[in-house]
Amino acid sequence: MATISVLLSTYNGQKYITEQIQSILKQTFSDFVLYIRDDGSSDDTLNIIHNLASTDSRIVVINDVSEDTNTNLGFGESFSTIAKYALTNSDASYFAFCDQDDYWEEDKLEVALSYFEKASSDTPILFASNYYICDDTLIVTGTFNETNPMTGVTFENLFFEGVFPGFTMMINRKLAELSFDNNYSKDIYYHDKWVTLIALGLNGQIIYSEKPLAKYRRHSDAVSSTNLGIIKKIKWRVDKVLNGDFCPRTRQMLKCFSELFYSQVDTETKRFLDTFNSSKIFKKTFYPKHLRRSFSGEVMLRLILLLGKL
Repeated sequence: MATISVLLSTYNGQKYITEQIQSILKQTFSDFVLYIRDDGSSDDTLNIIHNLASTDSRIVVINDVSEDTNTNLGFGESFSTIAKYALTNSDASYFAFCDQDDYWEEDKLEVALSYFEKASSDTPILFASNYYICDDTLIVTGTFNETNPMTGVTFENLFFEGVFPGFTMMINRKLAELSFDNNYSKDIYYHDKWVTLIALGLNGQIIYSEKPLAKYRRHSDAVSSTNLGIIKKIKWRVDKVLNGDFCPRTRQMLKCFSELFYSQVDTETKRFLDTFNSSKIFKKTFYPKHLRRSFSGEVMLRLILLLGKL
């Protein structure tokens, strides 16, 4: 069986999916299986995937080999379905996450694997890397972070902000089982946050490579707060959070983590989980530890808590 399972959920991704899959198939480390589940695309994505699968036996289209149909489950449940299928149907030691519109450097899996070979398989391990920021045509405009973005990050921070995007990640089987071999993972939307939370919360190992191993497309029509002043940035974020899915998804993650791992964490972590799973607005609002790393992010979150939205 293959050493690595690569997990990819697709949805209306016909524009870039061929380029992404081809970048995976060209990896210098070739002992992997690419598990793909299409989440009910209305464009030509699934046909493109089938055409590529017909040329390479390492591609498994889950829609075709399980009772799963081309149903729109939503990103979180679709990704969880792929992870569960790969855990059940392979003995892979490692699981790499993939997005449909990015591009992998040819040594991405080889470099990641070299770090795991130095670590214990009994410990939950997460690997993530730096990446190139590109325009729609993959012209490089910058990199994500030359230094480890986990520096100074606490367990509490991870519920309220992401650190590593999923497409930079590879995890070992121990962490994959803890993350996805349960009845809760289908309710988790942010699988990248989820595996990072579990690795940190259960005293696992988190490894970061400063070498960029993927290209991330920053689409020209994407809305960003990058160029806003601090007051406008806070307002933009509050509006985005209040009118989006951040609060219900964060509450769900708090609940699921507590249900699964409460007995395995220390007293301080239990106190945090108890506080934020409660309805005590002021206790949450004035929680004594920083919850976000940036000032604007911290102010935004405290306002959300004071309003009783989280």
